Amino acid sequence: MSWREQTRKYEPAAYLICLAIMAASLTLSPFMMSVSQILLFAVWLFMGDPIKEKCQRFLHNRIALVLVSLYLLHIIGLAWTSDFQYAFKDLKIKLPILLLPLVLSSVKPLEKKHFDLLMLLYVLAVFVATCISFGTYLQHNYEDVREISRFISHIRFCLNIVLAIGIIGYYLFTRHAPWWEKLLLIAFIAWFLYLLYIFESISGYLALLGLLVASALYLYFTKLSSTIWRVTGILVIVGLPLAIGICGYRLASDMLTVPTVDLDTLEKTTAQGNDYWHDTIYFPVENGKFVGLYFCRPEMREAWNMRSAMDYDGLTSNGENLEATLARYLTSKDLRKDAQGVAALTEQDVHNVEQGIANYVNWEHPGVYARLSSTLFEYNQYRRNNNPNGGSLSQRIEYTKASLHLIKKHPVFGVGTGDIPNAYQQAYDEMQSPLKPEFRHKAHNQFLSITVGFGIVGLVLFLLVLCYPYLSSKRYRTYLYTVFLVILLISMLPEDTIETQAGVSFYALFNSLFIFAFKKRDDSPETE
Repeated sequence: MSWREQTRKYEPAAYLICLAIMAASLTLSPFMMSVSQILLFAVWLFMGDPIKEKCQRFLHNRIALVLVSLYLLHIIGLAWTSDFQYAFKDLKIKLPILLLPLVLSSVKPLEKKHFDLLMLLYVLAVFVATCISFGTYLQHNYEDVREISRFISHIRFCLNIVLAIGIIGYYLFTRHAPWWEKLLLIAFIAWFLYLLYIFESISGYLALLGLLVASALYLYFTKLSSTIWRVTGILVIVGLPLAIGICGYRLASDMLTVPTVDLDTLEKTTAQGNDYWHDTIYFPVENGKFVGLYFCRPEMREAWNMRSAMDYDGLTSNGENLEATLARYLTSKDLRKDAQGVAALTEQDVHNVEQGIANYVNWEHPGVYARLSSTLFEYNQYRRNNNPNGGSLSQRIEYTKASLHLIKKHPVFGVGTGDIPNAYQQAYDEMQSPLKPEFRHKAHNQFLSITVGFGIVGLVLFLLVLCYPYLSSKRYRTYLYTVFLVILLISMLPEDTIETQAGVSFYALFNSLFIFAFKKRDDSPETE
């Protein structure tokens, strides 16, 4: 027996191991993301049929060719690029868009037990990553709760968490398992939901909402025959977004709407006899209260400098103005900005202010409310002062303005693969944007990023790549691919999902797995 024949029996296992390593590394190791792809390609070169036959299968697979056309677009974009250093870096990051469809479309789909094992390992990897993040959360060794994502950005991490919830839900309702196993799956879902709550990621919350609505839509059109279940599905599809919108509106109104203040009725002096300064114009609103009321700067300065080694007139650990942070923090606790107010702070409160935390709610009650509170404060400041440097929402507004500015200048073919960073810097200068240089980034919207780079032509191709597989045949409209595609599309609205290694690997791996490696199950719609 030849060496080639002896090793052939190990090839399926090696192939599965490479996929498993890549799936696990999505949340645990950026380094192993790259290594696993190199190993996967090496295994593909030697496994199964000759390379020529595998390449022929790839070339005859229409969907695979559509998927890799996105990578070819980036190569074509070199023709009108001047910054080749960035261009080649971008091509390197996006190599999974070419590699994964090539490999997975030219080999046999995974056996059901192997696919299920791969999904299990992925969910366990996400679980391990959340445990590591939770350990960091318990130590409180961070300035922003989103920093507890140790290996990849919290936004990419939340996408993986939401997809893991969708995968668990799939097996919860399709797998015939004993009660204790179903209870364990429900416990995993509860744990992941709790971590999403902690991360305070708007993108994560939107992805979760998309998962719920997509699940309801999928069941409504493919599984539900009972009138009761159909009515329930409609309530989820329509009622859930509506309820969330109403709750969000009410929270926003409570945070931004303040009662009318009669300055003549306010106390004029502190307990120590010093004058208060009352202001309802210059200072912002925090938790529905004016920060500028009951403000005595001399008492605050003296009392703070007695409690903290950080100078009152200096900066916090994260570079924010300490006086402004302290004033907001006292207001959030309904304390006056005087000596008594500072004295009422706990040691933990003092530490929070030193770290740049401006609202005690963001510390004691992380989650949707805290994130919405900080986002509304940022937007309100931007609206009043036209200063976008204070938060992510206001910065994204500037990113969008710069993107539209570039699209107007290069509407058809864009600026090219490598010139995007330089083009944005030029756009900010031309717009005379108040953004500081360190905040002048790209679009943070994948659709805008593609349009800036490759124009309307590129955007049309990009939309084709995203939607064509799902629309081309009913056999691809499985539950897993449905929820994955919804999560992916939602993520591309507030983020450049495929512009980073973690994002493009997430997209390329699961897009290829659910199209090429997933054998059709009984839970899917009828094939054509």
